[in-house]
Amino acid sequence: MLIKGTKEVSNVYLLKRFDAVILIDPSYNLETILEQIKGYKLLGVLLTHADSDHMHLIGKFDCPIYLHREDYQLFLNDNLNGYKESQIEKSYKNDEIFIRFVNDGDLIPLMDKNIKVIHTPGHTHGSVCYYVDDTLYTGDTLLKDEIGKSNHPHASIGKLRRSIIKIFKLPLKTKVCPGHGEITTLREERYKPHIKAILK
Repeated sequence: MLIKGTKEVSNVYLLKRFDAVILIDPSYNLETILEQIKGYKLLGVLLTHADSDHMHLIGKFDCPIYLHREDYQLFLNDNLNGYKESQIEKSYKNDEIFIRFVNDGDLIPLMDKNIKVIHTPGHTHGSVCYYVDDTLYTGDTLLKDEIGKSNHPHASIGKLRRSIIKIFKLPLKTKVCPGHGEITTLREERYKPHIKAILK
């Protein structure tokens, strides 16, 4: 399920399976999230990266928060992660959050399924995508009609380009659920000029 974001906050995704649920990038619309997870066991919150607009609400949930280790310093540093400029007040203290670090290739269980972690640095050093059921949750690495921004201190255009190449090794039928904007597919994005230039 998608809870559509705004210019200031990311899309939020809920992955439900039987009586369990996992959240991806809970940043917005707490009331709707709580309504949707009522009666479900919340297994965890998956962060695609540690920019503030993807994690505003993580302090509202009593569960592990999954994050790549290379984004932990960004998570701690409000001067870099966006909170200093944000109009939204931080809802948690860093030492109250239980971080469970993930690595490339890790599998996160959701009942009888596994969500695969794919490390895709570039937008941030610890950016990851989550892959399950032919669907890729890409955060700010790949969006409809564009790739993630790489013009800040914790970004790398070279790493981002390599991550895009890595992503496009997945089947083209893969649905892409980005951190901002509309859902797309790898097939739809594959032949756009900016992607063709990277993959050539």
